[in-house]
Amino acid sequence: MTHLSISLLRSSARLAFGLALFTGASAANAGTANSMTVVNNGMSSWTIAGQTNPALTLLRGQTYNFVMQNVSAAHPFNINTIDTTGSGNQYNNGVTNNGATGTQTLTFVVPNDAPDSLHYNCGNHSAMNGPITIMTDVLFVDGFDPIPVQASN
Repeated sequence: MTHLSISLLRSSARLAFGLALFTGASAANAGTANSMTVVNNGMSSWTIAGQTNPALTLLRGQTYNFVMQNVSAAHPFNINTIDTTGSGNQYNNGVTNNGATGTQTLTFVVPNDAPDSLHYNCGNHSAMNGPITIMTDVLFVDGFDPIPVQASN
């Protein structure tokens, strides 16, 4: 079961909203990179942040680091536009090091125009996959400053 964590933070009279895959640490803060460890379980599944093939929910404008933990070269970790193996449908906008293996890090700075649905997949094994839902922080997209109230005369 995937656990999601939501936190509201107050800073300089503005609220920032963060949503991240629960990793035992605090949730994502605006402007902070979120790191998740990625391990291949043979050719049967991925373990991401301690969970097997979890559904991921990422926020536009946030940075996510997928840190490979001795991932075999036979299991390139891809972010794709559809649920498929291979590298023909990679989503590369905002992605650095798509197809990461070994101890490399795939970094995903989710662009504002990212599609609502993506997938992570092994380049070679169809069982190693999961959905990625991309969301926009609609509650605070334009900031959340209190509106000053003026006393009536």
